[in-house]
Amino acid sequence: MYKDATYKQKFSDLDPFLPSIVDSIKKDLKNEHLKKDPQFIKLFCSNQNINKLSADELCLAYRQALKEAERAEDLGEFMAARWLLKHSEMYEFFEKELSQLANDFTTLNEIEAKDAQQIIDKSIAEFNALDTYLFAVLNSVVFPAQHFVALKEKAVQSLKMQSTEHENQLKAAQAHKINQNWELEMARMKDKYEKKLAGLQKKYTIDIEALKKQNSALQRKLRTSAD
Repeated sequence: MYKDATYKQKFSDLDPFLPSIVDSIKKDLKNEHLKKDPQFIKLFCSNQNINKLSADELCLAYRQALKEAERAEDLGEFMAARWLLKHSEMYEFFEKELSQLANDFTTLNEIEAKDAQQIIDKSIAEFNALDTYLFAVLNSVVFPAQHFVALKEKAVQSLKMQSTEHENQLKAAQAHKINQNWELEMARMKDKYEKKLAGLQKKYTIDIEALKKQNSALQRKLRTSAD
């Protein structure tokens, strides 16, 4: 299905998952591509400082560029290479699995349905459905078309789960920060009132001592008057 596909075609199919791809290689994109291609920044990033580009802005820029035929191949090849490099353990996994089907697995035109399903199941179990789908498309694994359709559906579900987990992590982090701020504020107020209470205690002690002295002086005066 993707053996002879262009990178433009691949990334067109991978468009719903582009944010995940960009997020995985964003440092490579900024340091190895954007810094060397000021024209790209001018055309697709509105001449913004690349260090200040948000994840959404970065994804939008590359999504637009990948739609242009004259840019899509070189840019797609670069992005695919960087993503695959960061997932080298998956290449080792697929190399091992495919080598069991043919000594030179690059000569395979299409993997038999049963073998394809076994490899997909193993990969999902070891990695996840999303990365399995991305790898299979970017590296042109010769799964049957129907297996790609089913795998894509699982990838969508995997992406939704990751998004939900990310949102839950953000909510947990926000709740933790709120709790920390509350604890700091309570500690500050406690310290403030303890100091205030200590000041009042000191003033109370001084006032009592003064009253005792006044009382002693008054008693001496009364005794003197009585004599």
